[in-house]
Amino acid sequence: MTTPSIDTVAAKAWDCDLLVVGSGAGALSTAVTATHLGLKVIVVEKDPHYGGTTAWSGGWMWIPRNPFAIQAGITEPIEKPLSYLRHELGEQFDETRARTFLTHGPRMVRFFQEHTALQFIDGNLIPDFHGKTEDAALGGRSVCAAPFNGRLLGQHVKQLKTPLYEMTFLGMGIASGADIRHFFNALRSWGSFFHVAKRVTRHLLDLALHGRGMQLVNGNALVAGLAKSAFDAGVDIRVNSPVVRLVTEAGADGAQKVRGAVVMHNGEEQVIRAKRGVMLATGGFPHDPQRKSQLLPHDPTGQQHFSAASRGNTGDGLRLGESVGAVVANDLKHAAAMAPVSLVPRRNKTEEGTTAHFPHLIERGKPGLIAVTRFGKRFVNEADSYHDFMQGLIQALSEGEPVQAWLVVDHRFIRRWGLGAVKPAPVPMHGMLANGYLKRGNTLAELADACGIDAAALQHTVARYNTQADIGYDGEFAKGQTAYNRMQGDATHAGRNPNMAPIQDGPFYAVRIVAGSLGTFAGLRCNEHAQVLNAQGQPIDGLYAGGNDLSSVMGGNYPSGGITLGPAMTFGYLAAHHAARLSPDFASSEHPFLKRTSPMYYELATMTLPFGTAAQAAANVQTFAAQGQGELLGCWFTDIGVLNQMIVLRGFDDLATLQAERNRTQHNASPFGCGDIFQSLEQHSYQGFPWMKPVRPSAESGINGPVYEIRTYGIKPGGVQPTIDLWEQAIPARDKISPCVVAMVALDGPLRFTNIWAYPTIDARSKARADAVAQGIWPPKGGPANLTTHMVSTIALPTAVSPLK
Repeated sequence: MTTPSIDTVAAKAWDCDLLVVGSGAGALSTAVTATHLGLKVIVVEKDPHYGGTTAWSGGWMWIPRNPFAIQAGITEPIEKPLSYLRHELGEQFDETRARTFLTHGPRMVRFFQEHTALQFIDGNLIPDFHGKTEDAALGGRSVCAAPFNGRLLGQHVKQLKTPLYEMTFLGMGIASGADIRHFFNALRSWGSFFHVAKRVTRHLLDLALHGRGMQLVNGNALVAGLAKSAFDAGVDIRVNSPVVRLVTEAGADGAQKVRGAVVMHNGEEQVIRAKRGVMLATGGFPHDPQRKSQLLPHDPTGQQHFSAASRGNTGDGLRLGESVGAVVANDLKHAAAMAPVSLVPRRNKTEEGTTAHFPHLIERGKPGLIAVTRFGKRFVNEADSYHDFMQGLIQALSEGEPVQAWLVVDHRFIRRWGLGAVKPAPVPMHGMLANGYLKRGNTLAELADACGIDAAALQHTVARYNTQADIGYDGEFAKGQTAYNRMQGDATHAGRNPNMAPIQDGPFYAVRIVAGSLGTFAGLRCNEHAQVLNAQGQPIDGLYAGGNDLSSVMGGNYPSGGITLGPAMTFGYLAAHHAARLSPDFASSEHPFLKRTSPMYYELATMTLPFGTAAQAAANVQTFAAQGQGELLGCWFTDIGVLNQMIVLRGFDDLATLQAERNRTQHNASPFGCGDIFQSLEQHSYQGFPWMKPVRPSAESGINGPVYEIRTYGIKPGGVQPTIDLWEQAIPARDKISPCVVAMVALDGPLRFTNIWAYPTIDARSKARADAVAQGIWPPKGGPANLTTHMVSTIALPTAVSPLK
């Protein structure tokens, strides 16, 4: 495909800073962040509704060390989830991208929580998929979009993609957790009954008034929160606007730079010029037959894989990237996020003769279900993740055997839990029996005959399974032996294993499952900034990839739930920052979020002065600092600790500038203008913790003492990074009690770090520290283990010249 030059396109044109192609989580995360950073953004979506596969998803994101986990007291150094990924990903482990994701994921959550309409709920009880892998967690690594009131979108709600109908109840989304438990228990608990009755009544009213449900949950809530934020910020989201080709311009070195795209809208080609580039986030290739046949071994024809992803995800982003030299990763462990899918005949007039692809995510772990091949044999732990389930099925089948199996249950099970698109009691199931989706037999032999399963083998398998269910131990596949399994089961089940119960109460039922997926992993090769790379591994100027167009940071592995949306949100957030930094006016922008985010360098100088000379010394410090490089940030005189000392804090953009100013000071005949006053002078260099905002004067930061505590701690060898990580987790809660001005690591002398806190009074300082300890939020959990016994605290008050007042 030939890409037009930006100078040769002649169609109707629009201008923006960043063009985002697609409208799922990765796309909208980029758009919202970029707009917040001061960029003008246009989003184009080829479907008539925005939201992509995200709108059909569960809305869960895997974000270890997220703020909600920290608030609940679940803290861990970054090395723990990094180690889990290292063990899970094996040869596909990319430490640079993995560490980038784990570092910035919590910051992404904090940004959206604090600055946008998108809010979150915690997943602190959700364990990782593979509990036996080293450094797997029992919880605290997941967040989900909070329920969202669709009315807040106004007229824009009409273009929001509705949840996949077959996974809803009358089109009403049901949230995971307490909400779905109420629906399962509606006939067993009056409390649950009234909860369901209230939800259904409200939904029916919404249908009457708005034509769709307005209590949005799961992925629909995630998209709605992002879209609301985007619309409020002035993002232009255009549906029915597929991208035809990218627009490029030649750089000085001859390399092509992506600077926009040609979009088709209402039969007319339109050009969107994008000064900072284009983000491709079109959802991967789950419905692209050619790419499927190339990358999915079980689907050599491209027609035997039935993805539950949005039908519009046909590989557009990958082809666009390839047209300018990008490369699609073909060395991942798996190219798709596999899931068992059943094919549900559609009944409405507009879709009659088609099927919905229903992903089986919930009922497989409930007690009283097994999965068998047509040979009547189990092949996997049914309660394992959907991806592991499908790997077990594929491995169990001989070459050439169709990838399909049957989920088998009894009458008690299907009325309690449902089965696929078949809803539990009291919803009738005769329609699903009539259209052939659900198979039934009064005996196992009859069921086997209806499904084409080996009857004798099925009866033997069920008998063996029932014996194991009675004792609560699955000797074949270890069902129920991990925390993830048990979470998928039924904690109220009277048996010994929450995932196992006998299959014995006829009639018996089965649903056929086939090879499917929730999306694809193999995308465009990218670096840690989400920049798309060419065949030589170099970034293509102006081209980013997000969501499933970005090759999975998990390398085609599936270690936990939410490993698609978590990275999608995070790398969208990072791509926006990278694009914003390309702007020449980035550093001077007055937008509050565009302040410098890289770690500042600092010098902390301490002068011992004769009694009564503080005022003169302070004036001299101010004059001396103004004559040199760097910025005077604080000038204090000690009040408790070692007395008659002046402490000066200066900030620098880089280490070279700090060193140059330090040399100027040391070679000056009168350092700080106080050479004839001070009795001793010490200068020490520091680097701010990388996640902290740079120190700013009180007039900008709003931080006012007038009591400042300056604390220095010695650090044990190997304790620097753990200290930085643990402080990052603990500071948000601690800052609510009293602000931390800075935490910084010494660049000279013994291993140590210094932190400065602001308080209104000495008494307030004592109370704040006591409250922080009493609430269990300070010191950072595990932090003291990294410290030596060298600990010094000084109370100082600002002089008249101090920018920190």
